[in-house]
Formats: sequence, C-alpha cells, structure tokens
Amino acid sequence: MTKVYWFSLFTFLLIGGQAIGQNKLNFGRTVRQPVNELPRSKSTQDILKRKAYQSVSGKLSLDDDGNFLLSGGWEMIEGYKLAGRGMSLWDIQTNASEWYNAVVPGTVLTTLVEQSVYPDPYYGLNNLFIPDTLCRMDWWYRISFAVPQDNNDSDYQILLNGINYKADVWLNGSRLGTINGAFKRGIFPVNDLLDKQGLNTLAIHVFPPNNPGIPFEETKEWFGGNGGALCLDGPTFISSEGWDWIPGIRDRNIGIWQDVRLMRVGDVIMEDPQVITDLPLPDTTYADITIKIPLVNNTTEEQIFFVNGKIGNVSFSQKVTLNPLERKEICFTSEKFEQLRFQNPALWWPNGYGAQALYKLNLTVIRDNQALQTKNIRFGIRELSYKLMAQTPDKRNVRFQYSPTDVEEKGKTLFNYKKRIAIENPAFPQVVIPTLADGTIRYLQEEVNQSENPFLTICVNGKPIFCRGGNWGMDDGMKRVTRERLEPYFRLHKDANFTMIRNWTGESTEELFYTLCDEYGLLVWNDFSLSTQGYNLEPLDDELFLSNARDIVLRFRNHPSIAIWCPRNEGYAPDILEDGFQEIVNTVDGTRHYHGNSRCLNLCPSGPWHYIDNQLEYLTERANGFSTELGAPSVPTVETLRKFIPEEDLWPIGDVWYYHDLHYESFDWKNYIRDVEKLGMAPSRSADEFCSRAQFLNYNLYRNMFETWNQKMWNYASGLLLWMSHPAWPSVIWQVYSYDYETHGAFYGAKKACEPIHVQWNSVNGKLQVINTTLGKISNAKASFKIYNLKGQKLYEEKISVNLDANGLTDCMEVFVPSEINELSLIRTQLLDRKGHTISYNDYWVNPAAPSNFSALQKGGKAKLQLKSKKIKKTEERILIQAEIKNNSDLVATGIKVNVRDKESGQALLPVYVSEGYFNLLPGECKRIDIEMPEKQGNKEFYLSFDEWIR
Repeated sequence: MTKVYWFSLFTFLLIGGQAIGQNKLNFGRTVRQPVNELPRSKSTQDILKRKAYQSVSGKLSLDDDGNFLLSGGWEMIEGYKLAGRGMSLWDIQTNASEWYNAVVPGTVLTTLVEQSVYPDPYYGLNNLFIPDTLCRMDWWYRISFAVPQDNNDSDYQILLNGINYKADVWLNGSRLGTINGAFKRGIFPVNDLLDKQGLNTLAIHVFPPNNPGIPFEETKEWFGGNGGALCLDGPTFISSEGWDWIPGIRDRNIGIWQDVRLMRVGDVIMEDPQVITDLPLPDTTYADITIKIPLVNNTTEEQIFFVNGKIGNVSFSQKVTLNPLERKEICFTSEKFEQLRFQNPALWWPNGYGAQALYKLNLTVIRDNQALQTKNIRFGIRELSYKLMAQTPDKRNVRFQYSPTDVEEKGKTLFNYKKRIAIENPAFPQVVIPTLADGTIRYLQEEVNQSENPFLTICVNGKPIFCRGGNWGMDDGMKRVTRERLEPYFRLHKDANFTMIRNWTGESTEELFYTLCDEYGLLVWNDFSLSTQGYNLEPLDDELFLSNARDIVLRFRNHPSIAIWCPRNEGYAPDILEDGFQEIVNTVDGTRHYHGNSRCLNLCPSGPWHYIDNQLEYLTERANGFSTELGAPSVPTVETLRKFIPEEDLWPIGDVWYYHDLHYESFDWKNYIRDVEKLGMAPSRSADEFCSRAQFLNYNLYRNMFETWNQKMWNYASGLLLWMSHPAWPSVIWQVYSYDYETHGAFYGAKKACEPIHVQWNSVNGKLQVINTTLGKISNAKASFKIYNLKGQKLYEEKISVNLDANGLTDCMEVFVPSEINELSLIRTQLLDRKGHTISYNDYWVNPAAPSNFSALQKGGKAKLQLKSKKIKKTEERILIQAEIKNNSDLVATGIKVNVRDKESGQALLPVYVSEGYFNLLPGECKRIDIEMPEKQGNKEFYLSFDEWIR
C-alpha cells in the first residue's frame, strides 16, 4: 500500500501542469492515526512544571527611524479563558497569573515551550505530546505601555509586521481593525486613542486558519502526503501541517511572529520608498539612482513641506505640495539631481564575485524645520539581467538577454506563461518556454551564442552568475527568527561558496532573511506560498493571497539579493493569481524577472530527491540547464543526533529516526543505509560507527551533485539548487549542515565543489577540468593528476600548464586510471599558480577492481595525527585560530574532521567556522586550518579535537 501511495505522489509531481479538480487533490488526512500506529520511544517522558507568571512592564525600544519597538511585557492567554468568571482583558491586575509571559516576536507554541507548558518539540518524539488543538483555538496577546513623555506632540500608528493567521487589533478598549494572512502588515492610526499621560493596553486577538488539517506522524512506512487542507488558507506557512522534511507543528505557527512597533508620524506620511539603481551595462563606471517616494496628506488642509534625502555625503531635497487627503508619488532622478549619478560606485555582487557593498539612504519629511517622519533604507547598487528563450509572435524561438530596469513601458507584461510552448528538442523533452507579448521584442537583445539554449541564466552587473545553493523549506519550524539564531546559517552558506537560496513557497519571508542574504551575497529565488500544481490544493481566497503578495513585493523590493519572483513551487499559478502576480511585479517592482514556474519552464525538471547509488548517473544523466531541486539523504554526526534522539533510541535505527525524516520505505533510504554499511568490514555496531561512515557517503554525494553541473558550466548548464541546504528542525535528510550549526560531510563536499576556483576530475570521460567562477583570469597555472596507494606511495602522475579564462570552464586534459592500478587508491587533483602555491586541490577515492567497495579504508587503524594551535587572535567580534595538523604515520589519514570543544564538557562548540573538513593527509603531510569562533564562545576554555571517518 505504501509503495502504491508513493507512486501516486510521484505521478502527481510529474503531471503538475495538468488541470485537476480540487476534489482530487491532496486534502491530507481526515482522521488521526490510531495510537498503535504512532511512533514509539524507549525513553521516558519528562514531567514539566509551568513557569510562574511574572509581572513585567511593557518595554519600548527606540529604533533607527525614531519609532518604538514593543519588545517586552507581552502576555498571552487562551481565548476561551477570558470568558471565565472574573477574567478581564483590560484589567491587567485581575487574575494576571492566568496569563503566560509571552515571547514576541514568536508563535503560540514558542511561548508555551518557553513557559514549560510543553516540552521541546524538536527532541525525540516530544512533538507527539503536544496537542494538535493549539491550531484550532483563538488566543489573546496584550501589552501595556506608556508613551515616552518627550514625544507627546507626535501622531502615532501601530505597525504589526506579521501575524499568523488572522487578528483583530484593539487599543484601550477600541477595535482598530483586522489583519489577515501571514505576510501582510497591519498599520493602524491610533493618535486619538492613545493616553499620552497614562498607561495604554494593546490587545491582539489571534485566530487560527480555517483549515489547519490533520498532520500525519512520520513512521517507518510513510512520511505523509506533503501538506493538506492548510494549503486552502494560503498565504500562510503551509508546510507546518507536515511535509516530508518536518512534522506537523502543533500551532501551525500562529501568533505574533514578527515585531510590533509604535510609529511616529506627522500630518504627511511617507509610505514605502523604492530605490532603483541603473547601470549602463556593460559599463559599470557609473550608476543612476532613482528614488520613488509615495506621500500621503492625512489632513483636510494643504500641506507644504520638504523631503530631504542623503546617501553618504550626497544630499538632495525637493519641495512638495499636497492637496487635502492627496496621495502622490514623488521622484528623485539623476536627470533632475545630477548628484544621483554615482561615479565608480561600489557594486553589490553575489558571494565569490565581489564585495557586498551596501549604501544607506536617509529620507526625512521636514515642515517648519521640524522632522515629521524619518526612514532609513539600505540598498545595493547593482542591476539584474536575464538570459532565456521565448517564442515571438511570429513563432520564432529566440534566446535573448534583457534587463527589467531598462523596460521603458512600466507595468508592461513581457512574458505569457499561460501560453507556453514545448521547444521540441529531443535533448530536453520536458522543457517549455513562454511566449512573448506584442511589443516586447524591442526590449530584448538577441543572443548569438548558444541560440538553441532554452535555459535561464541570471546575470548581475552584466556578468552571468553560476548559481549554486539550496532550498530553505522554512528558516525554523517554530519561526524563531532572531539574528542570533539565523545569521550562522547564512554564514555557513557563504562559507560553502553558495550564491543562491530559494525561499521555497515563501515560508522564510521576513525582513531579516533578506537582510542577511544582502550581507552575505546570496541571491534569492523567491516563491509565493503555493505548492505543487496538480497535487496540493489551491488557496480559496485569491484577493487575500494577492494582497499579501503585493505587500511582500512592496516591503522587500529594495533588497539587492532578491533575483527572481516565482508564483509557486512546481507549477503555474491559477489564472487569477497569475494575472495578479504579473501586475504586482511589473508595477510595484519593475526591476526583477517574474518566472512563471519553478521547473521545466526554461528550467530542467525538479528532482530527483532520492539516493542514487550509482553516483556516475549524476555525471551522465543529470546535468542540464538550471535545476531548482536536486537532493539526497544527509545523516548528521552522532554528536548532533544525541542532541535530539534519546540514548535509548539512538541504536539501532528506529521510530525516532523515522520521525526525524528517515523515510525508510522512500527516497531509496534502504540503499543509502546499505551503502553506508558496506564502507565497513562489518555492519555498524553503534550510531557512532554508522554516522562516521555516513560522512564518507555524504561528502561524495554532495560534491558529485555540484561537480555534475560544474563539468558543463555555461554549456547548457547555469544553476543548481539543492533540495535542501537548510534544515527547519533536527533532521537526517536533505541538508548540508545540521540544525545545531554542525558541518558534516555534506557541507564540506558541497563547499569543495563550489569553491570559486575548483579543479575536478570526471571519471566517466577522463576530463581534468578547472571551474573559475571569479571575474579574474589566471595565467600560467599548473594542473596535476596524481594517484597514491593507501601507504601514500605515488603510483602515477600527469601535469599540464593551463591558462584560465574568467568566469568559465577550462578543459585541461583527459586522464584515466592506468589499467595496472587495480587497488583502492587516492586520486589527488591539484591546481597551482605560477609561483607554485595551491589554488585548489580535490581528492577522490577509487577502487578499479570493485568500484563500490571502500572497506579497505578500515584496515590499518587510525593514523597518527598531530594537531596544534599555531596562532590565536581575538577581536571584538570573533576569535581566530590558525591550527596545523600533520600526519605522522606511514599510511594515508582519511576524512579528518576538526572541532573546537568545550574543555569542561567535551561538547563541540557551535557555531564555529572551520576552513576544511573531511580531508585526507598523505604520510608526513601538513595542513593549515583556519578556525573562527564568535566572541561569545571566548568565555569558555576550549581545545581542538580531530577524528577520521570510517576508521
């Protein structure tokens, strides 16, 4: 039965473009699983005691724009309790102990876990002990605060930056209005209701989605149906009903999940300014800056004022007159303000292509020498352009390049995704292209090279970007999205040499996500919150969905990292939404490409997501075009497993593993486990052995996926995004690091393949290649191919001098393992600069006699390694360690992993950023390792440790 269900799901995924009635789509479960079918743990359940209520005064924190963040003193209570005798919403003294001290920003579950009402759902099977009724009831939040006395002359608004799913907003007993949808702001004038001398109480009544669905609890046999009825209520966090990478989150992430602010405004309100940067590509020696500012006169009188702007040392100002209640957009352009033509600007580049230069724009509304409102906006100077193929009105399939910024007819729809065409190329049988609207061709520059290439290429500042990165299903399963929690994940993406993150179904849509992508140079492929066409349900309220989508584009359009707006995961939007998305992107943004599908449309099909035991298949069958999803299992280290799997459940593999996404009957997990075990001389006797061996497999899997695309760089191959790079909770599948910031084999395999200048060898065609994704040429380099046995004795060597073009692929030579070498061997490829310094090296283990047998790596035991700290440097933000490790034995040391550990507990300190991992050392070989620790780790005594995989 399980296999039949899995086959049905797979069939649905393949036919996503077909129109299927809602009644045939995935509504999820209609009844809960019987208790005897639920996963079981061998450990005992901890007994919790709820924290005692504490009276905490409301706290207002001043932000950079002169507004106030309501950051402390929040309380939360179940809606039904307020109907009880003696309960009061507005009397903050009566029965206050019935309220929870709330975490805001945060979800209902975040508060209940923090208050010790329920256990940590990420540990073991704790999630099963949290009732699924949390998402089927309403909740009240409240905060009491006083208005700062030095601001009594100001007018105010209440700003809610994000609630889920719906809320009524009240102040001092008066209803302000409603906010609906997870991604739309609520802005409410409150000046007439504020008590500027006394205490104010803001109350927010949060309602759950209408269709929260019934989650499937993952078992050995099945992971569930990927969502369900909750999709009807989009825009929301649709995966929180449960997906194949996360269980059902019991509150469906309802609550005040983003911050709440008290905004100072005046008679004139400045809404959402837009900054547009335009380069005369391919020339980048100057940039024209355009600033659009919507202004609203909130009074019944004419208003005359100035809007002043400043970017660094560049200032500009404009006098404005607004009629009573008038709304008008003003513009600052380089034509009228010549100082807005920036000469030799510092450009924003994706990671590895250049620096992430960011500018700060300060805008102030001034009347009678008084500042009515201030906004600070961070932006980057860069221009996006795109290469792809479409069909012209005269039926020609044309590959072209275009920049949305250069489209003079603002709001014009260029591409018709409803009328799409199969390209009828046998090499790409599933690829389709859009048709062009009339009058579009004048904005396109036809491409002469690779005119038959249908695939999307993204360009920044006129340079094609070889997009490599991964999908984020959700930043955190409980939407705990502070900078402290999230920033290390972005740093790890940068360190892995990634250039793109896909915000899958828009579930990580918040200011901080885009801010960190800006800072770390990570382009964003941004979906709206729809999932697979033909399988998942369509939202019921199109107007609600489009209003949330409009606010997303309006709020985040100034972030230089956002490269693509996409309607959904795996499919085309319903016609009403498609028309709405096109109108929103073209009129509200106008600087980015809207792409009508995340697969097959100028892209290759998504997947596969399962383990492929014959990894040569990646090289021979998988590398084409731009793929937004390609994945494989990725078991973390045993130290990470111990943080979320009780010791009683750690070995053998059992229900707790299955609940944390080891889908034994799906995604070829059985073969993954089989091949992990084949790495040893005998089956694993513990989780320690199993996880150690798994890193060998993980490293090679994730390196191979990226090297598959590398081998065809710009030869009909322009991008690969992993499914997935980031885990939303403690998982054993689809990740390059684990939720605790530990970097296991998958991370270092991906990091190796994605290094900016990378040497690699293709065992199928024998090509030794160098991939240079930098914008600089390299002359007189030397590439080598060497083979060593397990004792480190050199068996074979080939060398060649090469010149490397910028941002391109160089075929150095063809070289194969000689027929006389039939033992397990280490192949080391290396690239040296003209002075003999290593630019890149890359090791491959091969066994010509038995290609899948690496068990001989266990022979001889562990190598004798010497590790010492060579240099320690402390700054205000981090601790830098320069370590050196040497192999003092007479055999090759394999898969060496270095950790920084707490001296007292022996636990790995995380996050810590280590330059290399799972590397090999020849006998007598030394390697320098650079380690960076956040400064907060410096209060602990630490030491460096190392280990080898398999042995």
